[in-house]
Amino acid sequence: MNISGLAIGITCASLIFLWIENEMTYNDHFANKAAIYEVKSKQTYGEKTFVFGATPGKLAEAIKAEIPEIANATRVSDGVSRLFSQEDKNLYQTGGYVDPAFIQIFSLHFLEGDAKMALQDIHSLVISAAMSRRLFGNEKAVGKLLKIDNDEVYTVAAVVDDMPTNSSIQFDWLIPFKNHERTNESFQSWGNNVTRTYVLLKPTADLAKANTKLHDFIAKKTNDDHPTASNFLYPMSRWRLYNSFKDGFEQEGIIKNVRLFSIIAWVILIIACINFMNLATARSEKRAREVGVRKVVGAEKKTLIRQFLGESILLASISAIVALALCYLFIRPFNVLVEKDLSINILYTNHLLFLIAIVLVCGLISGSYPAFYLSSFNPISVLKGTKLKTGTATFIRRGLVIVQFAASITLIICTLIIFQQIQYVKNRDLGFDRSQIITTSIQGKIGPHIDTFKEQLKATGAIEHVGSSYLNILSIYFNSGGFSWDGKDPNANTLIGINLIDEDLFPALGMHIADGRNFHHRLLGDSTNVIINQAFAKLIQQDGAVVGDILTWDNTAYTIVGVLQDFVYNNMYSPSEPLVFLAAKPEEGTLYIKTKERTALPEAIAKIEKVMKTHNPGYPFEYHFLDEDFENKFKSESMIQKLAGVFAVLSISISCIGLFGLAAFMTERRKKEIGIRKVLGATIPSLANLLSKEFAVLVVLSCLIAFPLAYWFMHNWLGNYQYRTGIHWWVFALSGLGALMIALFTVSSQTIKTALLNPTKTLRDE
Repeated sequence: MNISGLAIGITCASLIFLWIENEMTYNDHFANKAAIYEVKSKQTYGEKTFVFGATPGKLAEAIKAEIPEIANATRVSDGVSRLFSQEDKNLYQTGGYVDPAFIQIFSLHFLEGDAKMALQDIHSLVISAAMSRRLFGNEKAVGKLLKIDNDEVYTVAAVVDDMPTNSSIQFDWLIPFKNHERTNESFQSWGNNVTRTYVLLKPTADLAKANTKLHDFIAKKTNDDHPTASNFLYPMSRWRLYNSFKDGFEQEGIIKNVRLFSIIAWVILIIACINFMNLATARSEKRAREVGVRKVVGAEKKTLIRQFLGESILLASISAIVALALCYLFIRPFNVLVEKDLSINILYTNHLLFLIAIVLVCGLISGSYPAFYLSSFNPISVLKGTKLKTGTATFIRRGLVIVQFAASITLIICTLIIFQQIQYVKNRDLGFDRSQIITTSIQGKIGPHIDTFKEQLKATGAIEHVGSSYLNILSIYFNSGGFSWDGKDPNANTLIGINLIDEDLFPALGMHIADGRNFHHRLLGDSTNVIINQAFAKLIQQDGAVVGDILTWDNTAYTIVGVLQDFVYNNMYSPSEPLVFLAAKPEEGTLYIKTKERTALPEAIAKIEKVMKTHNPGYPFEYHFLDEDFENKFKSESMIQKLAGVFAVLSISISCIGLFGLAAFMTERRKKEIGIRKVLGATIPSLANLLSKEFAVLVVLSCLIAFPLAYWFMHNWLGNYQYRTGIHWWVFALSGLGALMIALFTVSSQTIKTALLNPTKTLRDE
């Protein structure tokens, strides 16, 4: 029991600490990590302040030339998926457009090619080692030609090492940014935030001075005397664990999860140590005569302490070996759970030191009380057979059981409330129907012939609606503050989301027009008409009656022809933000294909793929399900809930192992008492109840500690969400009752077994 309980505890803690190590070492492989910064933009609209990563396309070159503290700067586009073709191979790969400085800033490791010349030619291409293997196998890739999107041909100029999984910078390919900007005039404007900018500071640079110069840099370029936006440098060391902003101030991000699971790891480890301590002290009376004899023949107290601590460390060492085997056994399912690629390397210094530290800490803490308690026995009293005073030891054992179950019950309650919160948000009125929606990218010849494509899809008999949208309907991050309307406060400036859609998007997603109309068929006559959501309508008029009003943006007047019922996008936990839809036939973006109810998905997908290949014969058909994309919005919370649930079960299991051992020890001590009670007429149920009552009281006391603790934790956690569930009393009652039933079930086998003993066998030696 000692070995199994401690091994489970060490296994849980080790796996959690592997995850924590992965998070805490994010981006450590970059040689220039301490000097790499992202340029952030802080913008104020009305009473709200936002922080974005998007910056003007001209910023990188300008700050490199004009701010002495900056050694280098690069533009980086958002991740883009492109089709790469090489002979008979066609693969979608994700990468970005970057400046040549990207190579120096992020110190890429080149496997093939010349770092200085890699991104100089506009049609050159840098690929990752993994992409090279997919397309060329073990052949040299440099000099090979690749066709992108069945259009332009690029030459592979270099192959670089793959980025580690715990890197904020991920890519399969890199293309010179000049290629990206040659067809897009927005990169030449100081007023458009269209790319990300990363900089490398000089070793002697003063960050405060650099930020001061950067603060109003764009405002000076645009001659803006009353700027609403400013810029600052955000260090790479905070990209992973923080990088969350509210009202313009940095908030804690993943670091909250790191702290949470650090606490869970230590709690489980402490529970396992408590088990060891409880079982060791429970066995102390059995070893009392051994201690007495050893003392009589000359053993000193410190010798006995060393002996018992040595035994404890030996047991902890055996437990650690078992735990190591369990870690190797469960690392794969754990990786699936946390969506990482963690590995155990016992020869890695940090891992070896951690395991040794765990053994020493567990061994010393677990064995300390038994060692000092046993070594303090009076040999004369022990050898005379005088009954030892075990009141203090019993009190401590009971206290430790209470601590164990309090921690376990707290974890169970937290798991249930986190699950409730996720379900509460998923089941809210989203404003759209995500079921039976297949999404795919608009690529190749689909865009120019989208009406014909949609008609052919419907003609298959499996498709009900096909709508298109420039931006993913769940993530609409294109916005502007330049809107005006009659009655608007001239000093007010509100950030409005913008999306380009066709007339079939709302029917495909089951969205409802609250007032006015949808766009006309094939958007006839709707070039200067817009549809806004209810949040925007209430911003214009308190009653939301705005159909027919004029909205001005970018020097163009638009007529509001419809008001869409609010739907949830971007942040699943917040109410809908103001949003405007422009009528368009997006030639890139996303198709939303609604299948008919009685059509099986495999059949529908096969028919869609057939039509797709007719229009785009060189493009593999890749698709997603909207409900799965929606579920991905809850990745972080789902991971917390799953991990907390798993470790709650394991912690209660470890506690029950100890409880089982204590029950066995207690019933062993009370055999004669039970025999006498049976002779005097006690029934088996009454005896089982007598033996179980003590443990039931301990669990009830655990609940009294766990309930307020869990409420405090969950009240603070839920406070991070604007749209949140309540904390219901029945969750606490259910958790407490469940823990009580588990505890009673654990000890029942021992209590009933003892109660069934024949009293003549237990009393015959009296």
